[in-house]
Amino acid sequence: MKKALIIFSILVAGVLCSCNKTVEPASIKLDVTEYNADFAGEEFTISVLSNRDWEAKCEAPWLTLTHTSEEALDARTYILVTVSPNSDEERSATITINAKSGEASASYLVRQGENTHVIRTPDKFVEFLQACAKSEGANDFRLGGDIDLSGKTLPEVESMIYTFDGQGHSIKNWTSSAPLFKSIAASGEVKNLIIDSSCKLSIPADVEKFGFVAGQNAGTIDNVENKADITISGISKGWKGAVCGENTGTLSNCRNSGSISYNGPSATDGSVYVGGVAGRSTGENASAADCSNTGAISISYTDVAAQSIYAAGVTGAANANAKTLKCTNGGKVTVKVPSISTNGQAAGIVCYSGGEITGCSNTGDISLLSESAEGKADGSVKGAGVAGIACYSGWENGKTSACTNSGNITLRAGYSLAQQTVGSATKYSSNVAGIVGHAYKCVIEDCHNTGKVHSEFRNIDNAESVYNTTARQSCGGIVSSSWGNIVSCTNKGDVEVVWITAAHNAAMAKNFVGQVGGISGGDYHSDQQSSNIDGCTNEGAVSITCDSSQSNNAFGGIVGWPGKENAAGLNEVANCVNRGDVTLDGFSKSRVGGISGGATKCSGSKNYGKIYLKGGLTNCSMGGIIGFQNFFNVSNCENYGDIASDVKLAGTESSAAGGIGGLVGALGNTAQVYSGCKVDCSVTVPDGSAASLILGVIGQNKAVTTKLEIGTAEAPIKIKGSFNGTTLSAANYETYMRRPDFSLVNSNITFNVKFGD
Repeated sequence: MKKALIIFSILVAGVLCSCNKTVEPASIKLDVTEYNADFAGEEFTISVLSNRDWEAKCEAPWLTLTHTSEEALDARTYILVTVSPNSDEERSATITINAKSGEASASYLVRQGENTHVIRTPDKFVEFLQACAKSEGANDFRLGGDIDLSGKTLPEVESMIYTFDGQGHSIKNWTSSAPLFKSIAASGEVKNLIIDSSCKLSIPADVEKFGFVAGQNAGTIDNVENKADITISGISKGWKGAVCGENTGTLSNCRNSGSISYNGPSATDGSVYVGGVAGRSTGENASAADCSNTGAISISYTDVAAQSIYAAGVTGAANANAKTLKCTNGGKVTVKVPSISTNGQAAGIVCYSGGEITGCSNTGDISLLSESAEGKADGSVKGAGVAGIACYSGWENGKTSACTNSGNITLRAGYSLAQQTVGSATKYSSNVAGIVGHAYKCVIEDCHNTGKVHSEFRNIDNAESVYNTTARQSCGGIVSSSWGNIVSCTNKGDVEVVWITAAHNAAMAKNFVGQVGGISGGDYHSDQQSSNIDGCTNEGAVSITCDSSQSNNAFGGIVGWPGKENAAGLNEVANCVNRGDVTLDGFSKSRVGGISGGATKCSGSKNYGKIYLKGGLTNCSMGGIIGFQNFFNVSNCENYGDIASDVKLAGTESSAAGGIGGLVGALGNTAQVYSGCKVDCSVTVPDGSAASLILGVIGQNKAVTTKLEIGTAEAPIKIKGSFNGTTLSAANYETYMRRPDFSLVNSNITFNVKFGD
């Protein structure tokens, strides 16, 4: 009993002692309570000592916490804090550590300084350029706002090796005749920058490669825009652009909306290239993609030019396989000279191209004017080019594709000094076209023109002019002079040519040979055997006033002079449609056709346009499909266009010229077959003309030694329509299917003709 009482007493005492023990309050202790982090970002730890379970929180997205909770411990534990790089101004955030029981808490303030690579002041911008000049920069320098450079002199940066991001901000009130960077290295990039319209920019005369972002670019210039007007203080050889002088790297989404202008003496030290974006791109790795120009470009010389001038909306030249992709021009491009004795070119996208051109578009008016006074058209040109997309495209075995033009294209001069070499083309004369002036060994595909194309010479009998039959002047709705196939192209713009003597008469002393077409002028300057035209349509009027009387000109609704006019010729015009009227005036000896002026193989093509000889010599040849045909067959072609002449054409049975036909104007003395063709039109000519519903003149009728089939038994020629007001019928059509006074004396000539559909 006594022992039990002792045990009980001990237990009661223990209970009483336990009730009197003191419980420590909740506690959270931190070594420090704030931290200043580097703007570039870093990691650090927070030491936590707590007698309670705890958790840490922070709502700032630029702070990441690792190990955010822990049980109560007698030892310290740590929170890992990761601070993201700061791309902007100074910032701060609070980390809160709360006990899960009790009311203990602690806070930790994190400050991060402003990014010193974000440029917000002009002085900081100057410091940045100084660092770049010493190769002491970094890849994350950027603008944090617009920069006013009033009164600031910027240091010269020989080579930019870093990335610089304008972040869409502008450089303002910059007065300069020097680029931001003399060159951009392959590792360098300048992007998202605007040169504001408040800037005053001038291109100096003594720098060969010049642009206001970079004289030369081997790296990347992306999303950079110039809005400031630019004057050229003195013209000299080389490559000049608003953004870049010479590009061997990448130009992407670069834009120019400022005007570029020069008015003064011509260059004396070499060729000049001016582009709204770049002077030129060159090399396998060079490209200009999604670039655009809306600024007017005007180069005006006050004296006779002996050095070549090239001006274009986007790039002056694209050499050595450089690419021009999805670029646009909406600015006027004008080159004016009193006279020029070498090459002059003006283009919407690029003057000279030796690489791919794809998906480009021009809406600006493009002009080359060689004249002593506005509209006088009395100066010379040699190797002249004016085009909506490119004056010369020489990407061998490649394509110029998916390009469009709606701007007006104009060449105006007095006379031509023959041809010269441009790139690989050794016979570059005057070339005026909606898409490409001269194409060398490349395909023109899926291109479309709606702009007016105008070529004008008003003094072609000038005593200084030099002409020969290899210097054909060319003009076309799509391409002026082609070497390569033309596929699936359309022209809706009028093609207008005025090639006349000073007194506008036929008394020429020299040959002036022209080729004009709604799609192509022709391929006379090529190998003359590799320029097919397939699936193309012309809807524009083709209008020619010409005083060239000593050679055969060739004008057509689709093509003027298709290719080699002999048995070795391979060119074919196939599946083409002409809906534009073709009109010839003046005093020329010309071949004019609804599809082709000159001889070609022709199949599956249709003409709906009116063929009208308003003025010309009596030995002109006019045909609903082909003006003059020789050597080649014609199959499944149809003419629905009316044919009319105000000139009495005087072809005879011993002649191969001077006739009008619903199908062909005149035929030479070679083997030919016409099959499956249809004529449904009216023919209206002066009485006594060599004309009919099918053929105007069959040359050398009495001496034909080869077989000439006008229709075959299996595929006869079908005709309808009227001749000088007389409607054809089943009873009288044979009278008008060939000229009324035609006497068929050669058994080698056969006719298989039917009336009606």
